[in-house]
Amino acid sequence: MLKRIYIDNFRGLVNFELNFDSINLFLGGNGSGKSTVFESLRKIQAFLTIHCDAGEVFKSSDCTRWQNLLIQRFELEVSGNGGNYKYELAIEHYTQHNCYVQHERLYFNNQLLLNIENGKGQLVRDDNSSLSEFPFPTSHSAILLLIESGNTKLKWFQNRIKRLIIVQIIPINMKNGSRQEEIELDWRMENFVSWYRYITHDKDKLPELIDSLKKIIDGFIGFRFEKISEEYVILKLQFLTSKDEKEVIEYRLSELSDGQKALFALYSFLYCTQSQDYTLCIDEPENFLALPEIQPWLVQLYDFCSEQKLQALLISHHPELINYLLASPVGYWFERQSNAPVRVKKISHEMAENTGLPISELIARGWLYEPA
Repeated sequence: MLKRIYIDNFRGLVNFELNFDSINLFLGGNGSGKSTVFESLRKIQAFLTIHCDAGEVFKSSDCTRWQNLLIQRFELEVSGNGGNYKYELAIEHYTQHNCYVQHERLYFNNQLLLNIENGKGQLVRDDNSSLSEFPFPTSHSAILLLIESGNTKLKWFQNRIKRLIIVQIIPINMKNGSRQEEIELDWRMENFVSWYRYITHDKDKLPELIDSLKKIIDGFIGFRFEKISEEYVILKLQFLTSKDEKEVIEYRLSELSDGQKALFALYSFLYCTQSQDYTLCIDEPENFLALPEIQPWLVQLYDFCSEQKLQALLISHHPELINYLLASPVGYWFERQSNAPVRVKKISHEMAENTGLPISELIARGWLYEPA
């Protein structure tokens, strides 16, 4: 499970730290920094899992504008594999379009596994032998380049970072088909079908997914892949014409409503990733959906997170989602004034006790936190 993130000198996040539970709700006004946390996670994930130069991921334009600092710092803490990981990364920008890795470190249970600093590296293998003071390029992640170096803890950590699903569901972007399977899902969901092909290799996950969609999407009975060419397949969803008739009609994703596509994606996230140590980071999952549609998904998500089958980080402005999730202390209030750092406060029900109003109503009225 993702336990903690630290970010410094990334847009409005300055000396910013946040600890996570199994389910987390980010609240606050537009521009208060909620999506920026997701963006920083996406950049760390890309750097650790994709063969790309540091300058392709980390831009000097993302440094905090009202400072003149050249170094961005990131830290992640993750539990799993029988212990606790801590990852540290510092990126130094030396021109507008160029940067390098000042240092990159990974610890497991407070024991150093990897240290790259100023182009020199130290690595501890599983057998406790070490490589010390070897030269190392400062343009790429050492974890990515040393993944087959004899340290299985590095590989576990990278695989766990791959299991961060960080998305904003935009149904119009979801393509009908794909040329290949893809492990990682695009932020805007363009490659959803490619990811879905990968995630549904485990056929045991499909019956629960299909049953849940039958209850929430009228007439839905299943789906199948159709091969269009040697390389390209499309996903088709199957519907009965009516409850009494047996005729089946098939639709491509582009032929479904935005709400139906959003539901298909949300329920796929739930049932295809549960018990696989995934973290779902979803920006406004309620978009395109009516209350009766989002509520059952929300109940199931909460149950999975409570049972430690999933971890979720959600950004939302939806009153029902806010009131339901804040039955437990999982809310964080983001606030930021112009040209000032983001600040976060944990939400408690004590804030609403004196008013008799739900927290969503306090937020709507601007009463949750009075400006300092």
